[in-house]
Amino acid sequence: MTAIYPHNVDYCKTTIGGLLESSQFVNMCAMAKVTEATPYVEIGQRLQAVRRAESTLSQKEWAEKHGFGATQYNNWEKGVRRINVDEAEKLCTLYGLTLDFIYRGRLSGLPENIKNAL
Repeated sequence: MTAIYPHNVDYCKTTIGGLLESSQFVNMCAMAKVTEATPYVEIGQRLQAVRRAESTLSQKEWAEKHGFGATQYNNWEKGVRRINVDEAEKLCTLYGLTLDFIYRGRLSGLPENIKNAL
């Protein structure tokens, strides 16, 4: 059996007796949209830390230097997309990083300048 829902109902806005909840309540639907849009934020923060520790280049300049697309790299740093293993290994080779650091945030085995930047 299929449920039928009215077209003009906003299911993310919760109500109490037909009135919107007051601002003291957290809208869980809105929060879910933010985390779903940027599921790889922590990976992006680590990539940004490496870029800033190793250079003063902008995202675009850094991406061009390493053969990445500027938009692609921007999406990695923002956490919208996850850097793939091949590109991550390229950075690991160039800067002495580990895949465990990039994907999981483990600091063991990192160069001191990267650790200090974090």
